[in-house]
Amino acid sequence: MRALRGRAPLLLALAGGATFALTAPPTDLVPAVIVGLALLAAAVHDAPTVWRAFGRGAVWGTAAGVVGLRFVPEVIQRFTPLGSAASYLALGLLAAAQSLVWAICGGITSALIRRFRVPLELAFATGVFAAVAIPTVFGWTPAGLMSPWPALVQLADLIGERGVSVLFAVGAALLTRAGLAASGRAPGGRPLERAPAQEPRPTRLRSSRAILYPALSSVALFGLLAAHGALRMAAVERASAGLPTARVALVNQAVGPHERWQAKNHPRILRTLHELTREAEAGGAELTLWPEAAYPYPLSHSARQAPRGGRAILGPGVRGPILAGLITQAPPVKAADGVEERNSYNSATLVLPDGSMQPTQDKLQLLWFGETVPGGAYLPWLRRIFQKSGGLVPGAEPRALTLPREHGPALRIGVLNCYEDTLTGVGRRITGALAPNLLVNITNDAWFTGSAEPELHARLAVMRAIELRRDLVRAVNLGVVSWIDARGVVRSRDESAAPGVTFATPSVRDTPLTLYTRLGDAPMALLLAFASVACALRARRSTAKVPRQARGAGSGARPPELAPPDAATQAAATDAPLSRP
Repeated sequence: MRALRGRAPLLLALAGGATFALTAPPTDLVPAVIVGLALLAAAVHDAPTVWRAFGRGAVWGTAAGVVGLRFVPEVIQRFTPLGSAASYLALGLLAAAQSLVWAICGGITSALIRRFRVPLELAFATGVFAAVAIPTVFGWTPAGLMSPWPALVQLADLIGERGVSVLFAVGAALLTRAGLAASGRAPGGRPLERAPAQEPRPTRLRSSRAILYPALSSVALFGLLAAHGALRMAAVERASAGLPTARVALVNQAVGPHERWQAKNHPRILRTLHELTREAEAGGAELTLWPEAAYPYPLSHSARQAPRGGRAILGPGVRGPILAGLITQAPPVKAADGVEERNSYNSATLVLPDGSMQPTQDKLQLLWFGETVPGGAYLPWLRRIFQKSGGLVPGAEPRALTLPREHGPALRIGVLNCYEDTLTGVGRRITGALAPNLLVNITNDAWFTGSAEPELHARLAVMRAIELRRDLVRAVNLGVVSWIDARGVVRSRDESAAPGVTFATPSVRDTPLTLYTRLGDAPMALLLAFASVACALRARRSTAKVPRQARGAGSGARPPELAPPDAATQAAATDAPLSRP
């Protein structure tokens, strides 16, 4: 029994991580986000050392990664010669690597509670904020996973996806406090003062309040989030009533992951794109969107005129305009060691009816290990280990694609390429620099066909529409084609594996930038830091008032409220008689 109690925090962490990940598709248990976070707080709050809390957070994060990314082995087995054993090993390694951010969360939470006597709710919120602010290969947050219930995440236009995740952490920590009180404990591993049965009824009520108040506070927090969200969504809907709209066609050319890179398939791929574009224009589309890297032939990065003839973007019967995803090639450069590199960009451009091409918007954040290696942009020798004589490089700066229109305001389009629509930093950077009135995502999810990844990708993208208060339209090859309005509501979607066109009529919003777009995460970071410092200073003053004899003479003595309870206290807490020598 003692051994089981010793392993209880690790079991809590394991169960909490797995529960948290059940929110992701295909299980879609949305409330599991909060339960999983509460179990993480329960696992790390009483760790005897910061490093033990770090380890418990790593266990939680690994469990979450294994369950949430369980589609990875299938993808590896489908597209590599690796067997099932190696693919599951890769899943474990990826989950362990991504767990480091949650290990840091556990360490920060424990350090703030133990060393600075910060309340559990504030300490855990600070730890979660640090975890969701650190980049990972697959970025997901509590708020992002909660986006199927958009009313709960509407504060994102003020405090962002990370700030909403902080509020979820506070609500989860309140539930943890209530659960600890029910078992006779308080955060930090201290026993909860419980009233003996013979005590007057008011005293017993005080013990009940230790359970009831945190639980009710958590319910009230989520209730207020939902009420605010409902009102905010209604206000955004009313404001949208008089806005101009655009009729946009979202193309899914349904090209398999290997087909795209075989030259013999390129003419057929382009014919399919032309057929779908003619269908879109026949349906009244003002703009047709082709997915990421849909155009099968590379073009010069400096090209300003679309190709003609057999490689024409504006093919037979196609009028344009078309926003096309494509690969563009930079001029060859010779590195300092004499190696000639020919690098490329994952780009998007707008092809107008006269055949002119606008300067490309190049993908700003490349996917780690898929398109680049961490640090490769600054260490060419490292990039060449993986990409030999050149490869994809990130774009230098955001660039809007502008489409003039006869009827209605010009479209000023901010393009989020591939998984950039899941990254809060890229969304802020593009919107803050360009002030677009429409957001576009172009994606190729063919590598993950048949798995849960396209649905997870689409779910996380919802937060960009809310944070930035712009409609987002997504043209996806073999994924989830969708239109998300500025409330975070999915207005239309298609996940067919066959070629097709989905129509959307997004609002064209020239509304002011949101508070989060202008200020980002700095206010939340400063608030958490200020509150933590204030708690630490208060605890220090409180300790200074305690007589030296009560504090203990040794330098390693812990503050009284964190010191181990004596035998009498333990007996009172458990209603057990004192043992006598």
